[in-house]
Amino acid sequence: MARRRTIAGPLRRHAHLALAVLVLLAWSLASDDWAVVLFLPVWVLATQLIVAGSLEAARLRRRAWLGQYLRDDSPWRRWLQGGALMVLRHQLVAALLALVLLVDLRLLTLPEWPLLLAAVPVMVLARNRLRRRLSRHVVAEYLPAVTRRLVMLPIAALLALAMVLAALWLPQPWLVGLGWEETIARHLSTGESGGLLGVFERLAASAEFTRQWAMQNAVERFHLATPVAVLGWLVLLLTQGAVAWAYVRLLVGAEALRREGRSPRTGPTNDPAELGDQETRA
Repeated sequence: MARRRTIAGPLRRHAHLALAVLVLLAWSLASDDWAVVLFLPVWVLATQLIVAGSLEAARLRRRAWLGQYLRDDSPWRRWLQGGALMVLRHQLVAALLALVLLVDLRLLTLPEWPLLLAAVPVMVLARNRLRRRLSRHVVAEYLPAVTRRLVMLPIAALLALAMVLAALWLPQPWLVGLGWEETIARHLSTGESGGLLGVFERLAASAEFTRQWAMQNAVERFHLATPVAVLGWLVLLLTQGAVAWAYVRLLVGAEALRREGRSPRTGPTNDPAELGDQETRA
């Protein structure tokens, strides 16, 4: 019984993260017809989760700037605290990141999914450890947001590196001796989703095959190994880094939304250590 409670406790506390990941997993593995139908709702959901985390970080920076330069009773505080333009900018950036993430998830192979799943407990453990260390140094009101912001970049970098290594380890099509048009015609699947999602999938798959074709043929046919290989590695790092960044920001947004939803019920505390313990248990 005690073991069951030990397992069920963390699952309940982090159910919001599990739900977000399960939605992404179910949609990415769904049939083409269902993926097209659910594409817009999932895109909107992913966008809003990313926006929640990015707005939290932006407002934290804005409050710090206003608190440093403006008096508490200055009317400029209300004008400069951020409004519709800031929200719109974050919505646009989040929509682009969510689109990159969703399209890549549709092209992801099953052996790569454990990396995304493993990123969740790694992020939770890193967040809890960092929060305990920061609890006696950071203002209690800003401790959760600061911790989430500091955890985001290293977790995304580790995930991007793992995805690059996985891409190298997984078998790749042999494209040496083929022309670019022949490569696209032969390897680009005709069974991708229709509609807007299908267009994005075909564009992403074409870009990936183009990168592989250029890197393989540069060595074997054109003797341009160094510059093309460097460019191919750079493209691979950028694409995998964008996917990892969007995924981790989505998880951080889910964390931020959960805390906002429960903060009125729990009430504020003035003890940083106590708040750190509460957030670690959550």
